[in-house]
Amino acid sequence: MSKRQNPTTAAVEERSKVAALAGTGTEGQPKRPIDKSREMDVDGDAAMGEFEDAFEDEIEDEDVIEREEDSDGVEMMQDDDNDDDEEEEDEAVAEKKRQVYLPGDQLGEGETLQVDNSAYHMLHSMSVDWPSLSFDFVPDNLGNNRSLFPHTMYAVAGTQADRAFRNQVVLMKMSQLHRTINDDLDDEDRTDEDVNDLDEDPILETKTIRHQGGVNRVRVLQSYQSPLTATWADTGKVHIWDIKKQFSALETPGSKAPPSSQQPLFTVASHGTVEGYSMDWNPDGRLLTGDCAGNIYLTTRRSDTGANFVADRISFKGHTASVEDIQWSPEEASVFASSSVDQTIKIWDVRAKARRFALDVPGAHDSDINVISWNRKSRYLLASGGDNGDFKVWDMRKWADASGRSTPAAEFRWHKKAVTSIEWCPTDESVLAVAGADDQITLWDLAVELDAEEEARHRDAMVGPGGSKRDVPAQLLFIHQGQTHIKELHWHPQIPGVLGSTAASGFNFFKTISV
Repeated sequence: MSKRQNPTTAAVEERSKVAALAGTGTEGQPKRPIDKSREMDVDGDAAMGEFEDAFEDEIEDEDVIEREEDSDGVEMMQDDDNDDDEEEEDEAVAEKKRQVYLPGDQLGEGETLQVDNSAYHMLHSMSVDWPSLSFDFVPDNLGNNRSLFPHTMYAVAGTQADRAFRNQVVLMKMSQLHRTINDDLDDEDRTDEDVNDLDEDPILETKTIRHQGGVNRVRVLQSYQSPLTATWADTGKVHIWDIKKQFSALETPGSKAPPSSQQPLFTVASHGTVEGYSMDWNPDGRLLTGDCAGNIYLTTRRSDTGANFVADRISFKGHTASVEDIQWSPEEASVFASSSVDQTIKIWDVRAKARRFALDVPGAHDSDINVISWNRKSRYLLASGGDNGDFKVWDMRKWADASGRSTPAAEFRWHKKAVTSIEWCPTDESVLAVAGADDQITLWDLAVELDAEEEARHRDAMVGPGGSKRDVPAQLLFIHQGQTHIKELHWHPQIPGVLGSTAASGFNFFKTISV
């Protein structure tokens, strides 16, 4: 699977990489222009950017219903037959407008897709000058399980610039993220609760760190006290950064991070010049990294040596092709899973002296296995996504049947192109988010089971243009679109239901009405 993204060719000043934020939209949906005057200094002292609405604040012409009156000002009654015809015509038009677009539906001449804000509690989009293959949320001290708007979130991303020396690690603070579900309502249709949804633009503040080479993947140790950040460079090096001081500068307006924060704490050189994409932190500070040659190395955080970290020189061997993803087990501190271009999923124990896998599923997919995700609540469930667009769920308690064959507990083939990211919801054990190269992010509830009568009603309800029936799994909750070449998604660890995604077209941060 090709993971590279083509950098934008937009003309920008060499010393300023502007990250302007704009309201989300799909193709054909108007967007406000990016304010290029808001600069981000490459030395890490960034000026403030802004989120903007998808539409200009303007008064639209409303349809006015005029009633015919006689000379005395008395309303004249129209012919009942004409009224009935008009009502039927209006109902037909309304029914056509109510039809929901699904990927694959043909648009009519002159038709464009428009976002339905009533389907999102919150929806914000951020356009960038250099695309990011990867990002990660950063834990904060604002509280867990928070739901009150407006929200504030922190994240780290790595760029894919047109020149190696122009790449950066970008630390972002996004604040004033208001609820947007009522953005399509007229003032007279808003309730007392709705008037609290302020029409204000969210704010982006950034700090940057110079990074030699493109950033293939970013992972943050989920600790507010020690949010170590690892970046997989296309040079074959893995850099570990202490971003605490950078984020302290973001939290305190006007303050600057010390120059020392521009240097990595440690660089993992075990992979030589072989680049990679797979990487995961253990909560205790151990880092696993996998490369395109099939090697996996462990780097350990140490306090009893002169160095902060010790990188192993002997790899875990077993994959015969590129290691695409790695996940530590949420149950066993020494166990991890890996997926590969060799179409296998393997389970390892770092305590094994032979550095060989303990279990594996050969032929788990019919294509490269790009991504995996271990369920943090039902810790025996592992999800995997393939290059052919399918994704599967594996029950670790039933890893193999009596004949030794491994069969997934569930399997779906909805996405038309490669699955590029997959992640279990941290607050709902049955909900899964999946991103694909077909420009879709889909949300699934695998706990949904329909009886025969419910299944029949579901099939009857899935009617497309012209009355055609559409095969839509009952477990499919939501389809998010509007981004191109989606690369990665993450659930926010402290704001239930909020998702972030990165694509060639920029970032989206949203919360649907479904989760």
